[in-house]
Amino acid sequence: MKFTVLGSGAGLPSKDRNTQSFVIDCVLEYNEYILIDAGEALQHRILHTHIKPSKIKNIFITHLHGDHIFGLPGFLSSRAFQGGEGIPLKIYGPAGLCEWLETTFRISESTLNYPLEIIEVEAHMNIRLNNFDVHVLPLSHGIDSFGYIFKEDDKIGELQTDKLREIGLKPGPVYGEIKSAETFIVDNTVYKSADFIGETIRGRKITVHGDTRLNSDEEYLNLIRNSDLVVHEATFLKNEREKAHDYFHSEVNQVLDTFKDINYKELLIVHISSRYTDEDIKEVAALLEGRAVIAYDYFELPIPRNVK
Repeated sequence: MKFTVLGSGAGLPSKDRNTQSFVIDCVLEYNEYILIDAGEALQHRILHTHIKPSKIKNIFITHLHGDHIFGLPGFLSSRAFQGGEGIPLKIYGPAGLCEWLETTFRISESTLNYPLEIIEVEAHMNIRLNNFDVHVLPLSHGIDSFGYIFKEDDKIGELQTDKLREIGLKPGPVYGEIKSAETFIVDNTVYKSADFIGETIRGRKITVHGDTRLNSDEEYLNLIRNSDLVVHEATFLKNEREKAHDYFHSEVNQVLDTFKDINYKELLIVHISSRYTDEDIKEVAALLEGRAVIAYDYFELPIPRNVK
């Protein structure tokens, strides 16, 4: 599994940063990609990757500002001609998303050759997707804005076949049965299956924010605690905390301060304003080294499984 940034910019695209779009690559695990937000020219960004539009089966929209949705109609239309025929697609997003898409397709007289379902989400809604529980996280922005917490199911540990051989049990179909049973018998001796199974493999947890002011509420911090990856906007990079708050956005040092006491593995900073130069960003990135990473377009971050 890996996290890919197709667009890392805020508001206006620049020569180096497109507007926000992310992909969780679950192809090896679940044979699909999960798309989060759809900045303008999304379909063009995908052309520079190995991502197959037909394998994008679920899309999550954080909010309805244009830099997060203007790429959606073009992508949906192109998917119909890029192997998507007959392959269902679901889109989750705030109230108004369905009306906007229906109006866009009606006026442009566009049609799709696959089933499309639009689910308008609410705060703290829970969604079941493959082996994920997805929690809808309410945020603080000028319009309804959400984050999405993707929590993968834990997985039973690996069968310790060397131990099974030691008690005289040869490989065969019985090995698979042991993992689903509490006990098993070999030569009239009862064994506990748990004694022959390795540690539980903890499911990955990925928290992706839409645009938002910082939130230091304990309930919110508890929800994102222990994430393998936290993706958070920092439209402002240079200690402009008041300006960030006034514009319903976040400032990078404030993000670090807010998260300093919660456990997470990786913090990825996104939604960078186009007013910052490369030198500005390099300067800030050097100060963040070891604590967070500032994303760039086509940045990829592997998200390996963890053993408890």
